[in-house]
Amino acid sequence: MGSTERVLPARDRDDVLQECLIGAVVAVREGRYRPQHGLEPRRILQRWLVGIVVRQAAKYHEKSYRRHEVAVPDPRAYVAGRVPSPHGEVEARALLELLWLVEPRERLVLILVGEGEQVSEVARSLGLPVGTAFSRLRRGRSRLAAVFKHWRRLR
Repeated sequence: MGSTERVLPARDRDDVLQECLIGAVVAVREGRYRPQHGLEPRRILQRWLVGIVVRQAAKYHEKSYRRHEVAVPDPRAYVAGRVPSPHGEVEARALLELLWLVEPRERLVLILVGEGEQVSEVARSLGLPVGTAFSRLRRGRSRLAAVFKHWRRLR
């Protein structure tokens, strides 16, 4: 490899490849792929795709140069504070699934209040007395707390 050649880091290859595929699909849809007749179709397609790859790799290097990116072995070493667990998203989804164990009427009130609505607004939008909405919220919270407690014991 010559000194002027640049290599795409392995972590970015899938992204650049995706850009190449998107570029090829867009070019075909826009009618920019016009092979010359008389030449071997496979060879024409190969050259065309190589051109797309070269342009996308050049774009990648231009962007990284403009952003002054520097590759580091472990970027988490530069983060101050606690690094989130890679399993956090999976656990969050599992916990959200536990909502299905709450009674549907209570679950609806829990979700709406969890999204920031006031209980009085929830009661009005569902056509419920405010006391009923508060009761469903209380029972829903109680049931959800019990489900979470059981889930923690199983972990």
